[in-house]
Amino acid sequence: MPQPPIVIVTAMSRQHQAIGMNNSLLWHVPADLQRFKELTLGHPIIMGRKTFESILAILGKPLPGRTNIVVTRDETYRHSTAKIAHSLEEAITIANEEQPAEIHIGGGAELYRQAIPLVRKLHVTWFDNEPEADTFFPSFLDEFTETVIYEPQTHEGVTFQWVDYVRE
Repeated sequence: MPQPPIVIVTAMSRQHQAIGMNNSLLWHVPADLQRFKELTLGHPIIMGRKTFESILAILGKPLPGRTNIVVTRDETYRHSTAKIAHSLEEAITIANEEQPAEIHIGGGAELYRQAIPLVRKLHVTWFDNEPEADTFFPSFLDEFTETVIYEPQTHEGVTFQWVDYVRE
């Protein structure tokens, strides 16, 4: 079976590609969170330990309806309902065991940096505001082509736009 596409669904600022602050999302827009859920549901999702633990802190559980695969350097790290890997390559191998249609990368920044050369599709939410941030998405625009550009939307005074990309 061929390698299923590796996909990233993320939200970032247009100017600096900011994605987080203090291990938290910069925006909490219901329509965007729903889009993330719809795009990732039913697919394995690979994320770093800090990202996983921030999800646990918010939801009290891993992302439902998806196999959560956590990449960590900590050889002793365990979680009762998530699968644990010690490299991106190992995580992809674990994800492939499910024979998925797609494999999603859920962050954070270091995992995005490692994964971007392997990614075939990106679903980006561009936010027009530039909040304070300490975490940024790696450069990618030179390697991808826009395929779908959605109409801009506004939530509580903040304008955002969904744009889908594919690697040429």
